[in-house]
Amino acid sequence: MLRGTGGALTLAGACEAIAAWSAAARAAGFARVLAAPGPAGLTAEDVAALKAAGVDGLRVRLYAAEAAAHDWHAGREGSFRAASATLRAARTARLPVTVTTPLTRSNTRVLAAVPGLVADVGALGWQVSVVAAGRPQGHGAVAPRLAVAVPYALQALVAAERAGLLAAIAGAPLCLLGPLRDRAVPSPAQAFAAGCSECGLRASCPGVDAEYLRRFDAGELAPARSGEASAAGGGLRAQRLRDMFSGPWLEVSEAACWPI
Repeated sequence: MLRGTGGALTLAGACEAIAAWSAAARAAGFARVLAAPGPAGLTAEDVAALKAAGVDGLRVRLYAAEAAAHDWHAGREGSFRAASATLRAARTARLPVTVTTPLTRSNTRVLAAVPGLVADVGALGWQVSVVAAGRPQGHGAVAPRLAVAVPYALQALVAAERAGLLAAIAGAPLCLLGPLRDRAVPSPAQAFAAGCSECGLRASCPGVDAEYLRRFDAGELAPARSGEASAAGGGLRAQRLRDMFSGPWLEVSEAACWPI
């Protein structure tokens, strides 16, 4: 993973550095280098410059399919317009794009509208990422209750696939994903409840945020039997999702980075 110093990297005068980082990542064995725009988005000229510098694609963040909800999460008025312009510019430049939507308390019930927009802009895939309660900057106030939010996320993943998108989920305990466990992509390990020690999915599960366990306990979790372990993380679809949503990336922003 490559990030700009201090979490942000201005494009002005930075293309030589980006090209060097891209070359270094490939020399280290990475097949792709991706750029992640900040809330201010990227202009068509920015997108062209990144492509010329050797960036292989964009990872765009989209909180909702309409401006009010997205801009509130982004902490920047006009961010939805900027994200939409970035997506259109990438499509024009034929620069591949994946979209990530952090799953929060506030966007859970409007999540179903996002796949249609992501498909319309020609993105390759869409990822829902659960916001952790224990992260800094007040994330606990927007972290969702898993038993409420994850079913909405799974319904949205199915809608995305019906629209022709590859769709993944990150940061959710595998026991809550049911038959869609192969849509989970690797996430950093978090905390586990006592009952998780006997779960057949334990080896590949990201667990639950420690602050979440402290606040809500483990009542929503349902440890799987050992025979269910084979249902997680296998198959061609799971491999394609891992390939799509992994790899080094640069966070590129002319302004503040994402608050959530």
